[in-house]
Amino acid sequence: MADDDRIETSDDDAARAFVALQAEVASLRQAVEALPAIVEGAARATDYMPTLGAVVKVLTQVEARIVAIQDHPAIKMTPEQHGRAIGRAGAEAFAEAARVMRDEADALKRERMHLAGIVGEALTRKAQWRRQFWFGAIGVLVGTGATHALRAMGFPV
Repeated sequence: MADDDRIETSDDDAARAFVALQAEVASLRQAVEALPAIVEGAARATDYMPTLGAVVKVLTQVEARIVAIQDHPAIKMTPEQHGRAIGRAGAEAFAEAARVMRDEADALKRERMHLAGIVGEALTRKAQWRRQFWFGAIGVLVGTGATHALRAMGFPV
């Protein structure tokens, strides 16, 4: 029986190998039959023109921006030149602020002098009024006293 078992086993192996070979040939046939459709689909070229047109448009815009940046004078300056430009701008801003402060100080000085003139004029008017009042009062007193003195001396007044 040992020899029969081997023959049977060998027949089973051969049958299994034949079935596997049939399956492989069937899958190979399906692949070969599908090949013309795959080749035809690959032969048709995809139209990339709209996509390429959009890419070209964006690249043109980017190029224009890069050229504008490249032509800007700040790009051509060295760090030292940038530092000097910033220093000049700061000095100019400070000078402008100082000029405005001087102008405002001068305007305040003029206003203060004007107000001092008004106050001085008011004080002068008040002093003039007091002076006139006192001169008038003294004049009345002197006149009254002189009139009494002249009457006392016998002069008709």
